[in-house]
Amino acid sequence: MKRFLRRLFRTETQSELPTRPKTTGLRMQKFGHDLVRIESIGFFGHHAASPNGDFHLVWADRNREGTVGGYRHEGHGSWSLLHGDEIVATGRLERPADGKTANNGSFIIHDRLFGDGLKGRFVAFGADGAKLVEKELNANLISNGLSDDGRIAICQTANAPGSDDSCRYILFDLELGDEIARWEVETGWADGYEFDTTGRHVYLLRNNGGRVGYDFDGAMLDRKGWQTERIGAGDLYVIRMVLASEEPMDRGMREALLAGLHVAAQGSERTLQAHALRLLGELHEKEGAIQEAVDAYEKALSIDARIGVARKLEKLRKSLP
Repeated sequence: MKRFLRRLFRTETQSELPTRPKTTGLRMQKFGHDLVRIESIGFFGHHAASPNGDFHLVWADRNREGTVGGYRHEGHGSWSLLHGDEIVATGRLERPADGKTANNGSFIIHDRLFGDGLKGRFVAFGADGAKLVEKELNANLISNGLSDDGRIAICQTANAPGSDDSCRYILFDLELGDEIARWEVETGWADGYEFDTTGRHVYLLRNNGGRVGYDFDGAMLDRKGWQTERIGAGDLYVIRMVLASEEPMDRGMREALLAGLHVAAQGSERTLQAHALRLLGELHEKEGAIQEAVDAYEKALSIDARIGVARKLEKLRKSLP
C-alpha cells in the first residue's frame, strides 16, 4: 500500500528516483571478497547475487569521481541492479554497504551515512528500483539478511548507549513496507540468517553451528532449549540472566546451572573463572547455603581481588556460627 501511494502521489523527490540506463551486454569480472569489475562502465566494487543467479547487485562506497571512499562528509556512493547482463536500476546513497538481493530482484542495502556518530540507514528496493523501506537508525548497522523470495528482511544494530536502536534485531516486511518486529540482542551477534516465510520464522545463525529461531513477532521459538544449551556451554551471560530472574527454579535447572558454572570455572580465561565463582556464590547464597557461598567467594577473590564480593564475603563470614 505504501509503495502504491508513493507512486500515485509521487512523494519521492527527483533526486531519489532511480535512473535506468540502457546498458546491456555487461561482462562482470569477479575477484575475492565479493569484489567485481565491470570494465565497460568503469565500475569496481562489491557484489551480491540472488540465490537463483538471475539478479546481481553491485555497489561502491566512494564518490562519483572515484577519488574518495570510506569515511567522508560528501560524495555519494552508487548502487546498480543487474538482471542478466543488463542494468535495470541504479541510484546513489551516501555510503552503501552490505547489499543482498532476492530471486525476485528486490534488494536491501545499508547506508553508513556521512560524517561521525553512531548512525545508519536501512533501505530496501524493488526490482524496478522503487524504494520499499527506509529506516534511519541511531546506531551503526552490523549485518542484514533477506529471504529468498524478497518478502522479509532483517538488520542488526551495534551498541549505541542511550539509543532505543542499540543492540537490536529489526525485522521488516517488504510487501507492507514497514518494520514488523524488533528485539534485543541476547543470543550474540548473528553470522547469517535463514527465513521460513510460510511458517513466519527467522533463524539467527552462528559460525559455531548455533541456530536460534524467532517468530515474526520477535518471540524466541524455544527459549528454554536455547537457555539449556547455553548454560551447558558455560555461557555466563545466560547463567546470570537466569539467576536474576524471579521465576522459580526447579531441580533440573539448578543442576544445569551448577554444571554450567563448573564448565566456566574450569576455562582458561581467569577473569571468566572469577565471574563464574562469583555467580556460584550468589546461587548458594540465594539458597541459604552460606558456607558454600563463602567458599565460592573466597576462590573468586583469590583469582581477582576486584571481583566485587569482599564486603559481601565479610558479612557472610560474620553470620556463620
